[in-house]
This record gives sequence, C-alpha cells and structure tokens, in this order.
Amino acid sequence: MGEAGTDAAVPGQVGVLAADRRRTLAALTACHTVNDFYGLLLPPLLPALRAAFDLTYTQAGMIPFVSTGLSALLQPNLGYLADRRGIRKPLMVACFVTFALAAVSIGRSSSFETLLLAGLLLGIGASTYHPQSATFLSYYFAQNRGRAQGIHGIGNGLGFMAAPVVVAYLAERLGWHNAATLLALPALLAALVVVASLREPKVRGSRGLLAGVTRPLLLLTAVNGLGMAASNGFLTWLPSYYASQGHSLFVSGTLTAAISTAALLAQPLGGALSDRFGRRNVVAFSLASAGVCLLLFLAAPTLLLMVPLSLLVGFSTSLLPPVMMVYASELAAGERTGMAVGIVWGLGTAVSSLSPLATGGIIDARGFGPTYLALAGVSGVATLLTLLLPDQRPR
Repeated sequence: MGEAGTDAAVPGQVGVLAADRRRTLAALTACHTVNDFYGLLLPPLLPALRAAFDLTYTQAGMIPFVSTGLSALLQPNLGYLADRRGIRKPLMVACFVTFALAAVSIGRSSSFETLLLAGLLLGIGASTYHPQSATFLSYYFAQNRGRAQGIHGIGNGLGFMAAPVVVAYLAERLGWHNAATLLALPALLAALVVVASLREPKVRGSRGLLAGVTRPLLLLTAVNGLGMAASNGFLTWLPSYYASQGHSLFVSGTLTAAISTAALLAQPLGGALSDRFGRRNVVAFSLASAGVCLLLFLAAPTLLLMVPLSLLVGFSTSLLPPVMMVYASELAAGERTGMAVGIVWGLGTAVSSLSPLATGGIIDARGFGPTYLALAGVSGVATLLTLLLPDQRPR
C-alpha cells in the first residue's frame, strides 16, 4: 500500500501506519547513537585507568576484550529469547540500564577486578540492541528495508564520532571517576525513549535455537566476520602507521577519526543500494573495493594521496553494516530475526576482535606493509565467499 496506509507483507503485522514507521525509525536511530557511543566508552579512558591502577597494556586490553567476548556469546541467545517470548522492548530497556550500571561501575572502580566486572556489564548491554533493532525495522518496514536500516546506521557514525570527544573532554575536566559516572545518563535517557516510543512487533519466533542455524546464515557470518576483521585491523593501527611515517600523534589521530564521518553517508547509501541492486551485490562490491583501496593506500607515496584512500577504505567498509543486518533478517528461518542478526553480528564481532591481536603480531614481525597486504587479502577472501551466498533480492 501507499505510505499513508498499512503494510501486511510481514506475518503478524497489523495496523502499521506511516506515523508508526517514522516514530520507530527516529527512536531507533537515536538509540543506535547511544548504543554505539558506549561501544567506544572504554578506549578514551584506558590511559587514565592504566595510570590509576598501574595496569600493563595486556591487563588494560582485557577489559574491552571480555566485553566483546561476552557480547558475542549472548547476542544469538538473547535474540532467540526475544523472538520466542516477544520481549524485544523489555530487553532493549534492560540493555540501556545495564550500560548505565557499567558506567557507574567504572566510575566507582577501586581495583582491576572491578574494572573487569564493569567490562562484563558493558558486554551484557552491548549484546541486546542490534538483534532487537533489526527485528523492529524488519517488522515496520516491509518495503525499503535497506534504506530504513541505512538511515538507522547514521546512529553508528554519530555515536562513534561523539564518544572519543565527549569522554575525553569530561575526563579531562572532571576526572575519570566523575566522568564515567556522569556518562550513565545517556543510557537512561535512551531507556526512556524505548519505553515511550517503541511498540512491540506482533511476531513470535519458532521454537528451536539450532533449527534457525542454516548454511547461508553461517556463510554470511563468516563473510561479515572477515569483512569486520579487515576493517578493524586497518583502523586499529592506522594512527601508528601515520606515526611511523613521521607524523605527530595529534595529526595521526585526527586523520583516523575523520574516517568515522564516512559512515554518515555510506550507511544510508549502502542500505538504499541493496534495495535496488540486491544484498549480495552490494556486499561483494563493498568488500572488493575495500581490498583494492587498501592496496592503493599501501602504494600511495604521499600523505595527500593516503588520506583520501583511507577515507575510501572507511567508506567501503561502512556500506556493509546495514546490508548485513537486513541480509541476516531475510535469511532468518521461522521468524527468528533477532537470533539470526545475533549470530551474524555477534559472532562476526568476535572474529573481528581477534584482528588487532593478529595484525599486531605481523607488524612486530614484518612491518606495516605485509600487514595491510594481508588485510587486503582477507577482504578478497570475503569477496569470494560472498559469491556463494544466495542472491537475496529485496521484497
């Protein structure tokens, strides 16, 4: 039907009006900004935490690692539970309340062990949002799902851009204890937005967690994990690469932070392109172009060429997230959308979390050139695997 009518293309969808769609998309985009803000809460605080508790780099690195690992394990399970019980909205509220508890726990930490506990709380909070938001968008947007997911992806860019600036500013002005405690407020506001603005989708997932694990879904998980690993490895060491070329830490960090702006354009574009040209085609293009731009980046002789090529790498990889979310939801069996997104996104994140560790070892042994060459190869492998995916066409 037209925009003013209702959609009936999704099983169980009843009385979805244009106003419902607009309200849901606006609320989810705002919540996505807050959710991904907490994804970068720890990195700006780690220097202060290391100094306060006399931590080694390995100990400091364990805090975000336990957060990512727990999130990856919980996402498919909580997604399945939300699908089966129809409790997506309560779980999203719990997600943001847990983020608030994590921020307060960091601010009140008195030992390394309590910091690890705060990291676990961050992981619990991060395990809930993406599977549930994908279900909301799949339900409320029977058509143009890629476009809706892409607009929703703007929140990712905003959250990632805001976190380093806000967290560092507050920590410098108030001290890390007070700054972390104060940063519980955005999560509580997001919880209120969920309560006030979202209406639970009237669909229930089928019984059986493993019954929803299909070959295409596992293949998409592998593709997503490899794509995220290439992106994560590139971005993690990019400031160090610039510094090795003789640039200051400030310049290196600023040039790297600029890549986050690519998501503001790339995510809406990626979603919209997937609606028109198909999910598989956009995923393959994104991965292939990222690999090519990585190779060109390595060959660039001057900073004047390196910077735009690094932005192109960031732009190419930022096309992926909204397409992956929609792809996973459309490959979900038995209305297990939350579980499917939990597998593809959660396990993909787990794979990508290993990338900085592996690439750091290659840099120590062989230098930056072979490392980025290897990441371009990872993008190439992911591109080839994409060709084995079903050619999922927009509904």
